[in-house]
Amino acid sequence: MSYLYNNVPIIPGAYIVNGNTSSTNEIYQIPIFSSVLDLSKMGFENSDDVYYVLPGYKINIYVNENFTGNSTTMDNTNGTKIMYKTTNYVNQGFSIKMYYKNVEILEKYTYAKYNSNTGTPTTNSTLTLTNGSYKSLNLSLFPGAYIFNTTAIGGIPIFFSISDFNTFLGNTSDKEDCVLVMPGYQLILYFNTEFGGNYVQIDNTTGSTIIVGQSSTFVDGWDNNNITSCKLFFNGNIVEQTNIVSA
Repeated sequence: MSYLYNNVPIIPGAYIVNGNTSSTNEIYQIPIFSSVLDLSKMGFENSDDVYYVLPGYKINIYVNENFTGNSTTMDNTNGTKIMYKTTNYVNQGFSIKMYYKNVEILEKYTYAKYNSNTGTPTTNSTLTLTNGSYKSLNLSLFPGAYIFNTTAIGGIPIFFSISDFNTFLGNTSDKEDCVLVMPGYQLILYFNTEFGGNYVQIDNTTGSTIIVGQSSTFVDGWDNNNITSCKLFFNGNIVEQTNIVSA
């Protein structure tokens, strides 16, 4: 088990859930791992309808950045079931304070811009993990990264390398505005299928925070919505689909 902060598991303590009015039956579920001073850095400000809050957690949702303005409290500190609750200020959430067992989880995101590169990326290792269970691979049972898009598919968890998003997800490609890369992981995003073309490399192998890699939607960086494949590494070793599933 990996831990993010003060014996808190490296899993989301809450999820933002939003129905996209521009797309029929489109529902976002955005994982929240810690307090967030400004949701606009991920592109999900003013995009909340309801929240899931896991047992042991409490969140305060504010209508302004930096934990200011009107707020809604959702307290599941002593709960035994997942809380599902509508915010008092629908589609106005701009910052979130998160607590685990009444101790605030200070913001654990690092925001960074990344440019696209050409050539062949350099990785920490050329070794490949031996096929086996997550436990035998020393992997956590959680995604190593997430790809976010603010206008279509919400958040996609990334458990392993994907050679073609369009094939893997069924007509779903070029959908990233920003990505989250968890501690211990490295993510390489490629503009072409089969790990070809220009690439964006985000290395969090030895990091202690969650890297939010931002595309040009938010800051000058790589052109968003151009990624069609990705490689995921854990502790320097590539994680393939066959490493974790038999199907």
